[in-house]
Amino acid sequence: MRKTKNRNVISEINENKLFQLQIHFKIILEEGFKIIDENKSEFNIYHSLFKRYIYGFESLNILLKDFDSEKRYREQSISIILRASLLDYLTTLYLGTFQAEMKFNSELKVKYDAEIDKLTSEQIRRIISISENDKKTLFYNHKVLCQTVDLFKESFSHLFDPNIPIDYNKPGKSLRYKSHDDIKSTTIRKRLDDVSDQLQNIRYEDVFYLYDVYSKYDHFGTASMLLEYMDINTVITNFLGATFHIAEGVGFCIDLMIDETNCNSNFDKINHEISSLRGTVYSKAFWLSPEYKSKNQ
Repeated sequence: MRKTKNRNVISEINENKLFQLQIHFKIILEEGFKIIDENKSEFNIYHSLFKRYIYGFESLNILLKDFDSEKRYREQSISIILRASLLDYLTTLYLGTFQAEMKFNSELKVKYDAEIDKLTSEQIRRIISISENDKKTLFYNHKVLCQTVDLFKESFSHLFDPNIPIDYNKPGKSLRYKSHDDIKSTTIRKRLDDVSDQLQNIRYEDVFYLYDVYSKYDHFGTASMLLEYMDINTVITNFLGATFHIAEGVGFCIDLMIDETNCNSNFDKINHEISSLRGTVYSKAFWLSPEYKSKNQ
């Protein structure tokens, strides 16, 4: 009689990869938090993206510890973290394409700076733009809103149009960039498709696929219900694939930090470990001896 595959038993190779993944995480986190501490006074999008990657890895490291069929419920939290980090990867890659063009043609710096401004402007608009219905809630305080608008106007004056006076009832109108300028996932996809010939060996299509999978976990519906019954090895394969790409995103982010900021941290050790992590995930066969596991438990 043919044996039926148990959809709730983790394969040996996936079990070994999860084990080794946490060894890589240990070094990446040690180095990552060290770098964050060395640059804690910096306020910059690449420093912030780097922190988000490291914080995400720490959460994954905790949730993946002893992950098995009995702890399958962690899949939901893991997936939401991976979704956020995959979008950070896509954002990093998107900005990186403009920076690469700027390196070859300094006149394109204006275009690159505009993309940075669009990214930083979006959440400012979301914070200061309060709907009429939200103004009726107990949480709304018009005086606080006015103070918040003034603070953003002072701190990010270049994002506001000096020719449009602030209307505290509709302060978003004074921003240079509007909702149609937001860097959405569709905007990123179009950009990456347009410059795909420059992205050799970067499988951003796979990143979008995984991002779409994890979006279904984040939004409740039929798909999110059905995902609860997915083969656990498929779940882990997706976890590993997402981690592979996110690690690549960390590497790109480090390159941008070095080029665009005053960061003088030593990235050699974390870059080496990121490369090792990706090698672990990519391996077709992966075996760990009982002695090795016992020693590194």
